[in-house]
Amino acid sequence: MISGNATLPMGAESRAPAAAVRPPSLRGPLLAAVAATALLLVVDFALRAYHEYVEPIPALRRLFNVGSESNVATWWNSTLLLSVAGMAVLAALLTGPGARPGRLSWLSLAAATAWLSIDETVQVHERLAGPGEQWANGLGVSLPTFAWVLPGAVMALAGVAAAVVWARGLPRDQRVGLLSALAVYISGALGVEAVNGWLNRQGADVLYALGTSLEEGMEMGACLLALAVLARIVVFGRDPESGRVVVRLR
Repeated sequence: MISGNATLPMGAESRAPAAAVRPPSLRGPLLAAVAATALLLVVDFALRAYHEYVEPIPALRRLFNVGSESNVATWWNSTLLLSVAGMAVLAALLTGPGARPGRLSWLSLAAATAWLSIDETVQVHERLAGPGEQWANGLGVSLPTFAWVLPGAVMALAGVAAAVVWARGLPRDQRVGLLSALAVYISGALGVEAVNGWLNRQGADVLYALGTSLEEGMEMGACLLALAVLARIVVFGRDPESGRVVVRLR
């Protein structure tokens, strides 16, 4: 259980009784984020089909291509990751002494997701291709996919182990939810990407394009799942006496 947590006031409100005013909820923003993600994936698919089979539209294709960089899709994926980081920072601020997970644990989650957001923007993981090739050559193996997958897999395993230890202090539903989000994210970012690298080398352009959409969709979906779980951990309500909005940990 989470215990020893603080409650933060979120500003003065009217003095109306608590029952007369509904407390704020993150359900609306979450549903809007789900809709925006689905719309982005549909637009990407539609523009890809139009570009390939009707008429080339390179400018629009680059702008919404989920497999490309420095565009709307990259910005949205980065925004979702930063939103997870922001919720983790809020949880850290609400965590009191003796609580599990502790404040440092929540800040570690925030730092990890913020780093993933940076990687999404500047593609840091692709710079692991050089070390990955050297590693493969040293082992005497030939990688059938992107070279960065090898060191990326080692980093992912270390991250999963750390996450399992970190999540032990959470109630079962929250632990399962956040670990499931991590599993979906790694399956997309590493597993599907490894298959995509093989498809790319085989010249299977259509399957590679579909795999890229699947990968990005899994990453975004994992962020949405994590946000949904965190929205149940960080709870908004109203003080019955003052009517002010307060936020606390469940």
